[in-house]
Amino acid sequence: MRKYNQLFILALSVFATAAVQSCKKSNGIDNNSVIKKPYGLYVGANKGELLNTNDGVNFKTLFFPDNYPFRSIVTAGPNILFVKANAHLSQNNGMNFNPTYKNYVPPGLVAPWQPVMYYSASHGRVYLASTDPLNKGIVFSDDNGKTWKPDTWDTAAIGTGITSFTQLNNGVMFSFGDANDSLYMKDGASDNWSHYPQTKPLPQGMSYLSHFNNTLILSDYMGTEGCQYSNDSGKTWTRYQGLPATNKLLCTHAPSGRVLLVGMDSLGVYRLENGSFKPSNTGLETNTSVYAIIGKQDVYKNGIEKFYIYIATSKGLYRSEDLGFSWALMLEGDFGAVY
Repeated sequence: MRKYNQLFILALSVFATAAVQSCKKSNGIDNNSVIKKPYGLYVGANKGELLNTNDGVNFKTLFFPDNYPFRSIVTAGPNILFVKANAHLSQNNGMNFNPTYKNYVPPGLVAPWQPVMYYSASHGRVYLASTDPLNKGIVFSDDNGKTWKPDTWDTAAIGTGITSFTQLNNGVMFSFGDANDSLYMKDGASDNWSHYPQTKPLPQGMSYLSHFNNTLILSDYMGTEGCQYSNDSGKTWTRYQGLPATNKLLCTHAPSGRVLLVGMDSLGVYRLENGSFKPSNTGLETNTSVYAIIGKQDVYKNGIEKFYIYIATSKGLYRSEDLGFSWALMLEGDFGAVY
């Protein structure tokens, strides 16, 4: 009888231990302290307010509507920067924003896209397009947006009219002068910007830069010239197939280098598959315009990572958990920027 009781107690103990462990873990994730490092997502509305979330569900307002739509948002160190009619800076986690630079590229149809400002972690700099004639179109900040300096150029470089920046995975930095259809590059932060000649003229149009790992991308905002790519750092260009030439290409981005997406005017998202773009709009409303794209990830305590893609659209903030094949609405509204 005593032996039976001991076996019963042992079995009960094993069952209780298993029950405790099953409460503690689900699908391999430690639920007692789920996320080791949360992401920060900043969402800009076309009415001017700036929102922040760490989970895509709970949002707080950092900047209230002022009827100036966002053109670009970046974070640099502990600071938040955005470009509207001026470049603004917050040094206290969004409690206050103040103008930090005013000779920006003019608003309107000139550079209404995210890469008009670019944060390079490897350079330790924020780059910003500028209309100041003394600096050839580029200023930079090496103190996370507090002060700005004109960048340096090769003597022969025309500069001026710079409207976008990008940096390949190999570290090479590029800028594009839309006014002169000129491409410029530099390797390190202290290097001069030098003109990068092409073997044939750059695609014409009102274009902006992006990249897909070490592939340089140039997208025609008006859509006529489509999305062109270069695998030799901009010497030669080839046009991707599959994008309609009738609608604007509002944004082009490859979140964490995992997939290349194009946000269209009224046509949702196009996704690069096997070298050609295809519509990828499951979950999106009809006639959705997509203005900005960004990737974020949760890192759990046990090392598991979960990757998300967010898009700012005319119908709301959407999220994909399958690399852009399908989308779920996270917040209704009209949003023009996300970072």
